[in-house]
Formats: sequence, structure tokens, C-alpha cells
Amino acid sequence: MRIKKALSRRERVGFAMLIAAAVGFGISPSCAKLAYSAGAEPLTLVFARFTICLLGITAISHLQNVPLFTEKRLVLKALLMGCLLAWNASGYLSAVKYVPVSLAAALFYTFPVQVGVISAVCGLDSLTKRRVLALFVAFAGVLLSVGFGTYEADWRGVVLAIGAGTGVAMSSVLFARMAQEGNSITLVFWAMIAASAVSWLVMSLSVGVQLPNDRLGWIGFLISMFAFAFALVAYYLALPLVGAVRAALTANLEPVIAIIVAIIVLREEPRFLQLVGITLILGAVFLARYGVESSPGRSGSQGS
Repeated sequence: MRIKKALSRRERVGFAMLIAAAVGFGISPSCAKLAYSAGAEPLTLVFARFTICLLGITAISHLQNVPLFTEKRLVLKALLMGCLLAWNASGYLSAVKYVPVSLAAALFYTFPVQVGVISAVCGLDSLTKRRVLALFVAFAGVLLSVGFGTYEADWRGVVLAIGAGTGVAMSSVLFARMAQEGNSITLVFWAMIAASAVSWLVMSLSVGVQLPNDRLGWIGFLISMFAFAFALVAYYLALPLVGAVRAALTANLEPVIAIIVAIIVLREEPRFLQLVGITLILGAVFLARYGVESSPGRSGSQGS
């Protein structure tokens, strides 16, 4: 066993993409709030986000001359991943109807811990003592950052929020495994087809298309749509570069970015516990990036 002190170029690119993804995910909620205040329906925005993801990954495949067809079994797995993504987006949005947003966020961000457990069980990523520590330190930081407290929680919201996190965890592990066999861009393309189709179906059968009714709402809608689409594609393309566990840990930067955006844009006053939580999250991400235990013969591309 040894401690890996330096990141490979492949890992540096992966972490840069993950940090950029965290920025996109962090910006998206505040802008989405502007759209919702102007009459937009969350499920409409979900469908728009996945549609832009599909268009974006299609453009990337053409620019890099990546074929969009692959083995049937990989296509089926990618379609399953897309269904999980649609469930995650819809489930998380539905959860806030029953429980406070901060509680929903805290429950949703159990997904990095779930990724660690699922990856270890599937033999995809090792769950070392250092990683276990990083996972739980990051989760404690999320709890403090979102202001987790005592709520009269509706069980429906709790189930939806945890279930949405499970959807992200399962899709992350599934994609990391698939990326060992097929091209990441091709797999994301098929996943986005499924996510777009499922989100369109859910939207059509429930509330229909509801768009913003003023200029500020449209600005928020468009920024949220493009920021989320960029972040989602970047996150899944980075997964095979750094491994599922470290990717999920780095995703904990999202609530940090969201808090910073709220402070700058919405003039919110940060609480002391939020600052403590942010510090814990950043420390956990540092552990995940630079304190990774690995054996000499193990590849650095998958969870090293």
C-alpha cells in the first residue's frame, strides 16, 4: 500500500471538470427560483435541461467524430441510467412539496455515501478508511451548510429525497462501470435520450408546459437550463477519469457554490455553522483528491 501524492494529468482534467460541474449545479437553483417566481413549472425546466444535455452531447460527438451506436447491452444500460436521472430530477423536485428544502437537500446529499457503499459492494472502487472518513466528513458538512435541524417531516418527502439520492448514486456507479467497456460520450448520449423522453412524458401527463411570463424569469430559466446541462454532461464525462467515489465526494461542492451564490446575488447573511460546514466539505474533497490509498499495481483512472 502507498499514498498517492500527485494527480495524473487524466485525474487533473477530471477534477477540473467536476469543479466546473459543481459551479453549474450550484448556480442553477438560484436562477431556477427566478423562473419559478415568474410562473415556470419545475417539470418544464427539467425537460428543457435534459433536452439541452442531449443536444450538447450530440454536438460533442460530432465534433470529436465519436460514433453514437454501440453494443446493444450498453445502450440498454445507458437507457436505464437515463431513467434513473429523470427519476432523480423529478423525485427531488417533488420532495420539496412535502418537506423543507434544507431537509430535502440534506437527505439528497446522502448520495456520496451511497456511491461509496455501492461501489465497494460491486467491486468497482475500494472503500478505504480514508475514503470512509472523507464521505462522512463531507456529509456532516452538508448537514451544517444547509441548516439541517428538527422538522416535522412528511414521510413522503423523506422517501422521495433519499430515493432521488439513490438514483444519482446508482447512475454514477452504473456509468463508471459502463465507461470501462464503452465510450463515455456515446453512453451519455443514450442516457440523455431516455432522460429527455421520461421527463417529457411525466411533464405531459401531469402539469404540461408552463414557461416564465416575464423577462427576469426567462433569464433565470435559460441560465438554470444551460448551467445544469453543462454540469450534468461534465460530471458524467469526468466519472471514468477519477472514479465514482471521488466524483461523488467532489459533488459536495455544489451546496457550497449555492451558498456563495446566494450570499453574492441574494445578499443572504452566512451563518457560522454554514461556514463550518463549508470548511468540512472542502477538507473532505481535499482528502478525496490527494490522500488516496492505492496499491502500486492499481490504475489511476478508476478510483485510485
